[in-house]
Amino acid sequence: MKKWYNNCFINRLASDLVISFQFACTLTEHMIQPSTYKAPPYVLERLSHLLNLLKIEKEKYERVAFSVTDRQLKYAVSILAQESNQYICELVSQLRSLGADANTEQNENIRSKEYPAPEMDATRDKIVNVTTLEFCRESEKQMINAYRAVLNEPFLMEGVRKLMRTQLNGIMYAFLQLKLFSTAS
Repeated sequence: MKKWYNNCFINRLASDLVISFQFACTLTEHMIQPSTYKAPPYVLERLSHLLNLLKIEKEKYERVAFSVTDRQLKYAVSILAQESNQYICELVSQLRSLGADANTEQNENIRSKEYPAPEMDATRDKIVNVTTLEFCRESEKQMINAYRAVLNEPFLMEGVRKLMRTQLNGIMYAFLQLKLFSTAS
């Protein structure tokens, strides 16, 4: 009797393993298949334009933060650079999931305002701060326009739209902090 019980248990275990393996294979087949949604080319174009703008502005923010001697201003501009870097990573991930090649978008050139030249003279610090704030105001306009252009796309997926809104709110908040700093100084 004991042998019969062991054989039944082994047979049941073997059949459970086979069923589990078949289910896992079926599940894996469905998970590996690429998404059938293909974003329209003009949506990908707007997103890649925004990506390139973020990359360019991030580099400018880093250079401005390096050139400014005022500690608070340096910190505020550094926050903009960090947020831009985070948004670049998120946007690259979204572009890849939508079927775009993020490496080809890196080569696209966007003309934008040059960043201010680094000033080392402490007496001219006030002038550098003014030009830095003007640069940041101009950058804010460009960023908001680029985000709004993406958000105005009617065929933008809801998840991407939500991400763009969150990023736009973050950028606007960072610029608001910078403006508040400039009025306090």
